[in-house]
Amino acid sequence: MKRSFKSILFSLLIFTSAYAGDKFANLTEDYLTNNASLNVRTVIAKDSNTSLKVLEILSHDSNKQVRQYAKNNLK
Repeated sequence: MKRSFKSILFSLLIFTSAYAGDKFANLTEDYLTNNASLNVRTVIAKDSNTSLKVLEILSHDSNKQVRQYAKNNLK
């Protein structure tokens, strides 16, 4: 299960890299809050090309570090 999740995430990263300003824009709030691991949320929040919609969601994350990374990228 973990291996297939990593494969899916890697594929998602490859496909979304073409949309630099809208990176990860297709991720839903439900996925980010209920399914994405802390490592995944951290990587997405740190990425300066992550879409504003996703950064807004992550700025209210349960993890303080994820919230901070997201808020820094919203500036």
